[in-house]
Amino acid sequence: MYFVDRDKIENILQYLEEITSWVEQQTDIKQTNKLAFERAVYVIIDGVLDVGNAMIDGFIMRDPGSYADIIDILEDEKVVPHSVGEQLKQIIELRKMLTQQYFAMDHDVLYKTTHEFLSAAQKFPTYIREYIAKELGPVNAFKK
Repeated sequence: MYFVDRDKIENILQYLEEITSWVEQQTDIKQTNKLAFERAVYVIIDGVLDVGNAMIDGFIMRDPGSYADIIDILEDEKVVPHSVGEQLKQIIELRKMLTQQYFAMDHDVLYKTTHEFLSAAQKFPTYIREYIAKELGPVNAFKK
């Protein structure tokens, strides 16, 4: 029997939807918005990775070897389509800049890459919910 913490996954997905909506509304990246934008993109990335890991653990999929591998596993297991997975990997590549190169942030690259592939992050919650419903059935009164 699988143990998938639906509540945790759903909470992350709802926050991910809120953040992707905010990012979509950002039409330029003025100095005052740079830090907020960086944080929003970081939350999108970690939200996708956290949910991906929860899915991998909960559905007993193979262990990932990297952040990109999390997405590869979700593709292999038919959780997300290949096209969405490839776009998610483009956003996830920004994580290194956000966490290790934050002192030399290229906000133009951050902004352009995020907006180019944002639709994949926006679709991600739907794919996750559909997979959970297909594999576990509808939500019921029982947690486990």
